[in-house]
Amino acid sequence: MHDTAMRLGELFFRHYLRGEAPEVLDLGAMDINGSLRSVAPPGLRYCGADMEAGPGVDVVLDGSGRLPFEDGRFDAVVCTSVFEHAPAFWETFLEMLRVTRPGGYLYVNAPSNGETHRFPLDCWRFYADASVALESWGRARGFDIRAMESFIAPRMTDQWEDCVMVFGREAPPPGSFIHDDLPDAMQLRRLGELAASVGPPPHLTRDQILLRQARERIAALEAELAALRPGDAPSSS
Repeated sequence: MHDTAMRLGELFFRHYLRGEAPEVLDLGAMDINGSLRSVAPPGLRYCGADMEAGPGVDVVLDGSGRLPFEDGRFDAVVCTSVFEHAPAFWETFLEMLRVTRPGGYLYVNAPSNGETHRFPLDCWRFYADASVALESWGRARGFDIRAMESFIAPRMTDQWEDCVMVFGREAPPPGSFIHDDLPDAMQLRRLGELAASVGPPPHLTRDQILLRQARERIAALEAELAALRPGDAPSSS
């Protein structure tokens, strides 16, 4: 698990999980260089599910697409770095909704950029507007849900720019949001509404911003070189 994924999951637990001993399902829970289980608050009842047995996996899924849990069992369902690999992530989303109790929350973290990493497929990348589409899809399938927040989080030491989406199933907004701790978050949506942009143009991804900056630096260097004349070059003697 990369560094931003761990930090963002910890922020979800901090901002959204209240009450005594909430029960959480981690979908895609295998501990690969860390898992969200390690940053879950004390007293939380944690169930890790994945397609294969391994560290951090309590339940091995059968590949049918249906989660082996009763309706409304969990106070929250968290899912990190899974949707990009799911051929039909929208169906996975419905299963997450089904096993979340009314009053509970869904947390999805999926990449908006980055290299191809097949496991065994790498199908999708996400922007924050995906929360609007998933909210509409969930409602069309009979779930009373609301997108609480969505945004693109800034990278730390790794390449990834995570798209974070949080949904409530018949749940109130939290007292504070994950993005309150992330002043550099981009494409920010709060309670479904597109927030006023601050900083770089919101239509650009951070990779595009970095590419634009690199091109500007290259152009400036080329201009400096073009301005040099043979007689202007410094002597090597």
